Amino acid sequence: MPPRMGVVRTELRDALDDECHRDAMTRGRLSALDGSFLRLESPQAHMHVGWSAIFAAPEAGERPTIEALRERVSGRLDRVPWCRWRLREAPLGLTEPCWVEDRQFDLAAHVLAPYGPDDQVSHSAFAALRDELLSRPLDHARPLWQIVFVPRLEDGSVGMIGKVHHALVDGMAALQIVGLFSDELPDASSRDDPTPEPAAGEHLVTWALDSVTQTVSDGLGLVRAATGAATRPASSVRGALRGAGRVLRAVREDVLPPAPNSVLNVPIGSRRSLVGYHARRLEVRAARRAGGTINDIGLTVVAGALRALAVRQGEPPHSPLKVMVPVNMRRVGEAGPGNKIAMVNLELPIDLASRAERLDRVCAQTQRLKTSDRAQATEALYAASGLLPPPLRSPIVKAMASPRTFNLTISQSPVPRQFSMLGCEVEQVYSVVPIAEGHALAIGMIRFRQELFFGCYADPDAFPSVKDLPALLESEMRALGDMTPALAQRDCREPA
Repeated sequence: MPPRMGVVRTELRDALDDECHRDAMTRGRLSALDGSFLRLESPQAHMHVGWSAIFAAPEAGERPTIEALRERVSGRLDRVPWCRWRLREAPLGLTEPCWVEDRQFDLAAHVLAPYGPDDQVSHSAFAALRDELLSRPLDHARPLWQIVFVPRLEDGSVGMIGKVHHALVDGMAALQIVGLFSDELPDASSRDDPTPEPAAGEHLVTWALDSVTQTVSDGLGLVRAATGAATRPASSVRGALRGAGRVLRAVREDVLPPAPNSVLNVPIGSRRSLVGYHARRLEVRAARRAGGTINDIGLTVVAGALRALAVRQGEPPHSPLKVMVPVNMRRVGEAGPGNKIAMVNLELPIDLASRAERLDRVCAQTQRLKTSDRAQATEALYAASGLLPPPLRSPIVKAMASPRTFNLTISQSPVPRQFSMLGCEVEQVYSVVPIAEGHALAIGMIRFRQELFFGCYADPDAFPSVKDLPALLESEMRALGDMTPALAQRDCREPA
């Protein structure tokens, strides 16, 4: 940091120190990517991820209760300390918000049961409850997560709905919230030496000024790197050029090519609906004989279902959709809150009438993605946006999430390999992928025990056909499984 910048920071800190909230326990500033999900949020666009799960009735022992669930979660909160964090806006809006400890944290406000233990709730009532909950944004004055528990459905099973703000978690981080209630981890209270994350006290003005000076310092570093490149070793210059080239390539390949017009891209309201299709193991196994990975099969099935819907409505598509696919960028074993993902765009070949050609096109793209650095490039692009002054970040973020940039998000979310809750095995689980302004549909895929769960999350007023997607997805999955042996045995490789 330049010496004068440090003096300015100290003077400003001293001048404003009396206005600091000294009791704030800051837990870290949001990254540019984390903050982007706050900037995208509006009364129409709720930026929470989530899930809907149904667990089988327990085979023996007591039924799960809200008291037992809260006790389980309470015993594990020290493992996921960021579940007690809430947002605090930066002073003067100088940078991204930070996370602070919620001193009024109330677990009962985050783990709820709207029905009593003896109420038998129909599946239609559970679906209505789910849609109502998902249509409401999370309260920014509290930690940004909520679990709603339904102790007894009409067939004896157990229901659960969860939502977590995307500013707090990506798919991998959301697994840690699932770990609060799943059966696979021991309660923190049973450990010999619980070690909660230590607090890091920091004045709010200090935090804001550090952020500003760090941004300035980063900018000066870029200038110094550019002006001093000629005197550096060739390897350093090549590395700098590669980094800049990655960002430019991400802009060229993922941002600039316009998405086509689509019925999926219309003004939306605040209502949400989640419907799902569960592809059983035998269905998925049969479809995989056609080639590709389970993820390839899922993308191809979505392409076929959306094409069938368009044809049914008398509008056969003539161009592929541009879909945004989040890619996990965490290292093996890396945990913690926040987002470590890259946003990569692929073409969803709804314009191809041949099912085999659609699968080939999907496989070719995913194979190219695995051998390229496009994910690293888009990750660098979002990181670079953090160097912009805060007033400029919102329009940039909104432009990158606009219907001009992509038509649809399709995301594959992880779940634990063994997934049960208070002795109840999961039977179905669908993920919630948020939709931004101008996007009426998002699709989440969950792979669990060689089965696929497709969650179709939409504004039912803007895209009423969402109710037809589960049947169309099922039809496409079975059609892939019924492909002729000659087609099923071919390689799924990029054409020469």
